[in-house]
Amino acid sequence: MFSKQAPELALPDLSTDLQDEHDWKVGSLKIFDIPLNVATIAIEPISRLLAVGTSEGTVHIFGRPGVECKIKLPQPSQVRFLQFAISTYNLVCLDGENQMHVYNLLEFGKPKYVTSARFDTINSITVSPSHTHIFLATQHGDIKTYDLGCLRKSQYFMPNLWKLYEEKMAASGVPTLTPPDPLAVEAVDVVIHPRNLDLLFVAYAGGIILTDLTERSTIRAYELLLQPGTPGGAGYYAADLLSHRRSMVTSVAVHPSGHFFAAGYADGSVAFWAVDDDNKPLLVRTLYDLDVNILDPDKFDSRLANQNTTSTHASPEPIFKLSWSGFPSSDPRGGDTILTILGGLTADKPPGLTAFLLPPFNPPEAPADPPAPANTVHPFYRNAMCQSLVPKKTFFYETRGLVQDYLLLPHTTPHFAGNFDPYAILLIIEVDATRTVEAYQYPPGFIEVVQAPTNDEISTENSNPLSSGLLSPPPPAPLPKSPRHMNYTPVTLRTPFPLLSGNAGIIGGQLLSLEKDVYQGFITNNISSDRSLNLKGGCAYAETTSEMKLLKYQPHRLLVTYNQDLSVRFFDFSSQLLLSNPTSNSLLENDWPEALPKFTISLAEVFDDSRIADLLITPIHKTSIQSVDVAQEAQECAIALTSGEVLVYHPRESRSSPSSPNISSDAQIVMLDHVYSPPGSDMVPFFMLTSEKGPVETFALSDIGFLAVSYQNGALVILDMRGPRIMYASEKAKKGRHSVIILPQVHLPVAGGSINPISLGHDSGVDIIRSLTWTVGSLEKDPRLSVRLIAVHQSGDAELYTLAYSGSPKAWNIAGEPAAIKAVVDPIANGTFVLDKKTGAPWKADRGRFAGSFQNVVSFDLSGRPVQPQCILVSVGAKGARSYLNITGERISKVEWGNKVGNVQTAHIIEHMGSRALVVQTDRRDGLIYSLPYLEYICTVHIPVITTIPVTIDNTGDFIAFVPYAKSKSNAPIQSLIYGTLFNTRRFCLPPDIDFASTQGTVPPQPQPVSPGPASLLGSWFSYRQTLSGDQIDELLGGPDRPIIPKNSSTLERETSAGQESAAGSTAASIAAGAAAVQSSIYNRLTSAMSERGQILGDLEERFNSLEEGSRNMVAQAKKMAAQQTAKSWFGF
Repeated sequence: MFSKQAPELALPDLSTDLQDEHDWKVGSLKIFDIPLNVATIAIEPISRLLAVGTSEGTVHIFGRPGVECKIKLPQPSQVRFLQFAISTYNLVCLDGENQMHVYNLLEFGKPKYVTSARFDTINSITVSPSHTHIFLATQHGDIKTYDLGCLRKSQYFMPNLWKLYEEKMAASGVPTLTPPDPLAVEAVDVVIHPRNLDLLFVAYAGGIILTDLTERSTIRAYELLLQPGTPGGAGYYAADLLSHRRSMVTSVAVHPSGHFFAAGYADGSVAFWAVDDDNKPLLVRTLYDLDVNILDPDKFDSRLANQNTTSTHASPEPIFKLSWSGFPSSDPRGGDTILTILGGLTADKPPGLTAFLLPPFNPPEAPADPPAPANTVHPFYRNAMCQSLVPKKTFFYETRGLVQDYLLLPHTTPHFAGNFDPYAILLIIEVDATRTVEAYQYPPGFIEVVQAPTNDEISTENSNPLSSGLLSPPPPAPLPKSPRHMNYTPVTLRTPFPLLSGNAGIIGGQLLSLEKDVYQGFITNNISSDRSLNLKGGCAYAETTSEMKLLKYQPHRLLVTYNQDLSVRFFDFSSQLLLSNPTSNSLLENDWPEALPKFTISLAEVFDDSRIADLLITPIHKTSIQSVDVAQEAQECAIALTSGEVLVYHPRESRSSPSSPNISSDAQIVMLDHVYSPPGSDMVPFFMLTSEKGPVETFALSDIGFLAVSYQNGALVILDMRGPRIMYASEKAKKGRHSVIILPQVHLPVAGGSINPISLGHDSGVDIIRSLTWTVGSLEKDPRLSVRLIAVHQSGDAELYTLAYSGSPKAWNIAGEPAAIKAVVDPIANGTFVLDKKTGAPWKADRGRFAGSFQNVVSFDLSGRPVQPQCILVSVGAKGARSYLNITGERISKVEWGNKVGNVQTAHIIEHMGSRALVVQTDRRDGLIYSLPYLEYICTVHIPVITTIPVTIDNTGDFIAFVPYAKSKSNAPIQSLIYGTLFNTRRFCLPPDIDFASTQGTVPPQPQPVSPGPASLLGSWFSYRQTLSGDQIDELLGGPDRPIIPKNSSTLERETSAGQESAAGSTAASIAAGAAAVQSSIYNRLTSAMSERGQILGDLEERFNSLEEGSRNMVAQAKKMAAQQTAKSWFGF
């Protein structure tokens, strides 16, 4: 590679301080991992920490701003289950090899790996906030326990209760109506009773067992058997319709009152059971039908009559997961509830998740007559339970991919399986080969949980058939699928940057360096209707090294990404966000990068209008974003689609009054000012340029209201966005171009109100315009500042279009014929630059230079000749580069690099230490560096990243490399972003110090049992006993040899610190003098208190055993009857 320059031109060297190879030092500053294969998620509701496990064996933890870390499992295996143990402040992971790993969150810094334990094949893990034991359901049906307090496997275990139940039933002579199924004995899940820690619901595929931990006995067995002819979830066209069937359990969720629960089944049905009645379910339904466990004679006869015909009936998918959420209420039994259902959809329905808003269960006192049958629920309460299962409202969360799992985020309490009073829902969505996380408001906005029904709802309930005495609710209305424009659409919540980027599916982006005033325009009032997850866990403390303090001198930066979901997102990428507030004790207060939600663009809002979607030449699901251009000062954005359309967004304050979609005076322009945009969003749709001319080759947006678009068929369109109005349009480009110059005075009206421009010229071949550049400058023969567009063709020919504000009425138009200039053959997009000859500053088409063009000021030398500022035109192509004086002047220099360097992808003018240089990027991730203006070779630097996507480089030399997801096919999303710089000298982005223990909260008291009737009725308490505490459960499960749990050192330090603060004197000297004594005293008090606690617990245990022995005889008969009915003692009691 070599350069050739014209020696007769003496021009200033613009690359003085960048001529040495040692001035260039490539370095990576930060890697942002984007999880695209999420397997499971977990929330710590008290401190608000979020954990995300992936199939690659990594766990990402997110908290308050700056709190973010990644841990890797000891072995690279999929994270199958992930839970926070709130009582011990541990993170528990179960991997694909059935090894459970425990991490301690009380250590300063990253979570500390503590221990691992191997188990048999595990189907579920259950953690309680009230005690330290984990229940692990094995595939063989056994239930294992693990003690997080002692970090060991506990002696307590449960055998296969369903297998024992079946054996007991067979021994008692009860015939088996269904064929044996080996899968029926597999344990599916373990659910702790929400108000009694001593009771467990153990879900097996064959049924559900309610067991008592203390008595080691089975209390009840809930089995859903379908009689011949009953449809079940599969409907009347099931192959085994005429035989006995047993529905296989998939999930369980308990009502917050604890008196009844819902069970999901593999046939897509949901059965509701009263806890005290395992003979008959309250209701069995699907998402679409009711009472599917009862034969409908008419439907059955119709099925028999058409048994030889082919059915198009779509069977629902299994119920994968259930959650039952309550909300704060003045009634201890609770108010309205919401049942969340994953699954149960038929194949012809879109993917998503269903939510039922259910009435409260708070009946009055049951009548004395008739009396309640023995060992079952009172009919009055049973009827009240059925009425509380009538959905008041239903909502369907429609998603763009399959929902693999979900997680509810409660406001404060971890009890009720973490489902009480949720404010958000996280969904794991599978699209193509990726699984990502997206978040929504929960419950949906139109669902308002109330404590008492309104008059309208009461009248509706009174007119309901249920009030006539039917036990089952009426069929529900079709699930509403909310338009995006309606108020009751659930609000999308903003997740942390890696999750947000993963769900959007980044396919490209730009890193922009901003001037201070432009940056302030982006971050000022960065408040919108966008809501975040409000994670608060942990604290992040910034590094205070001298190198980190240099970050405040870095320019402000903006990251713009365009994504698979047809969105464009803006992020504040300024390094200053890594600096702490001096008044906050080095505590970070901002995320990095920080989302700018008010600038988020979602093209889906535009294409919700079918009239606009019909204008696309390709279906929406096959359309993607090709590229994006941002006008920084004007805060405008142009988006080119692969289908050929170009959409322009502008600030909300620039928007005219909403109207219906219309074609402007130019038939190719469709106005979008009627399109809905969420409140608080600053970027709103402006107009769309249709794809009449085919796919877009390149386009350029200016800060002064002009847009130029080049098409792959050689056409060029130039627009004045003040109308908007097309100023110029050429059909094809070569020697004699078929061009159209559009002026206000030459428009000819045609039928339909559109405009037919006058056409000039003829068609004689195609020469595609590859590069478009806007500038405001002067020429050798035109000393006045004017708006100009440089269009460089593939052949190397270029045209210079000059804009003038003229005509009557005055408007912006093309002034005469474009001037022909020379450039480089095979130019690359965005590879043309206009620089000031003396300083190297770019001559942009910005507002400052645009205002100067109206002043018409021309300087003259002593001889009276006009003097204008001189500039340099740099044109970069695939095989070389050229530089010219004053755009239309003589050539300064040229350089050729041939094919040996690889394929040239991008070109950038980089500024550093007041000097500028040309950096040409190849597909080998090499940067060829040349001086300006003579294009002399300086050196070649290598960017050590493996990616097929060009690295985006800003004008200061910082870059972001996009690494695509290897497992995805075409248009692969980005799995990591590598932030680096070409000048890695005293540049550091050190991660902050993280303290998770600082936000560890106190677990609220365990909820206690409530009666089905009013709390004042003492009789309703007769069937309930005092529940065990979490410590008692730990002692029960841990066994007699359970050691004393040592106090964690971090906890001791915090308690010691708190004690020192409370015992501090009025002066610093007294604090220093008594610090050691206070610490010793607190330790002695802790040791003494621990001993006293053990003695008191021992006395309480003796008294409790004495009282329990006295009351045992009262319920012995009831226990015996229950044991005879359901098989009931494991060990022969």
